[in-house]
Amino acid sequence: MHHLINLAKKWGIEDDGYRDELVFNSSNSDLTELVNSIGDDKANALNDWFCEPELTDEYIKFSVFFMAFEYAKSILESRSLEK
Repeated sequence: MHHLINLAKKWGIEDDGYRDELVFNSSNSDLTELVNSIGDDKANALNDWFCEPELTDEYIKFSVFFMAFEYAKSILESRSLEK
């Protein structure tokens, strides 16, 4: 998970509105980088970690990062349907 730290710093914004705005206004290439950063194995590992909440700064940063990841997937799907 160490390779996700810089992405979590960029996308792991606690304020829902600011995070959603960042995702929505990002380019497809930036969103693709975000979405491709978390494969199924890492998503499963993160979900397992989220099931045992430890309200540390890292836990919060990665949980809101994962929210950005999920939103980015939906934005990319929506944009591809618009074409």
